Amino acid sequence: SGLCNIFSLLNRISEFPAGVGACSAGIECLNFWLSDDQELSRLLSLQQLPELLKTLKAFAQGSSAPAALGHLSSLVPQLARGARCLAPEANLQWRSLWVPTLQALADIAKDGSQRSSAQAFVYLQRLLLECGTDLALPWEELEFDAWKECLEQVLFPLLQSPSKGGSIAEDVAALRQANAAQLVCRVLLTHMSQWLRSSPDGFPVLFLRLLHILVSEATVETSREPLVESLKNLLLVISADPAFGELSSPRGEGETLLEAAWGVVSPSLPDLRREVAVILDQSA
Repeated sequence: SGLCNIFSLLNRISEFPAGVGACSAGIECLNFWLSDDQELSRLLSLQQLPELLKTLKAFAQGSSAPAALGHLSSLVPQLARGARCLAPEANLQWRSLWVPTLQALADIAKDGSQRSSAQAFVYLQRLLLECGTDLALPWEELEFDAWKECLEQVLFPLLQSPSKGGSIAEDVAALRQANAAQLVCRVLLTHMSQWLRSSPDGFPVLFLRLLHILVSEATVETSREPLVESLKNLLLVISADPAFGELSSPRGEGETLLEAAWGVVSPSLPDLRREVAVILDQSA
């Protein structure tokens, strides 16, 4: 109960960003927990990960945003690279921390201040796309089910429009949604070959779900050009890939996944297939 009271107090402090001294003291407390392996092990062994992420997310909305966002972005890579030595009782692997951390960052990217949102998108890219560097996660350790959870719980909600009447201006929300669409498409194209190897039956279903969401968001009320552009770029890449053209649709009956994709897109965006064909003809 003592830890619960401390987390409650920290969250209360985060609600008053004008209190710079109190916020600084609060983030110092979090710094201590997160920088000391023994203290972090104790927190995690006491099942305090949700409270820790909730508190970091709260501080990421105010004057302590850089430090809080930095912690959110760095803990998973540290654990994945074996840079932290946690006690066995912490019983934590980096894979179990990955999706909850992404959820916290995605919430900030979607609803946070302009500065916090921009930084959160940068860290999302790092935790989803980084390859071949010291910051890259060992993607080969992630099964398809983990990626499916990531898309369903993090990226699909990030891609969907915020409810009307929210605190974010409509033009700002549209820009963030466009950033989300670019991110989701890049994630899919970067990791698609690994997903196909891991789950040849699961990938086509997830891919068509993504297309349904993209088409729905791109055609709500008035067409949102940045989302249509992301969709077009995605369709261009897969249409030019001979291997993708050989994948089977989940519906079977001799239909390819590419044909099924156009079956999702064309009813709402009837000109897009012709535009893609023209570009592919010019590059042939």
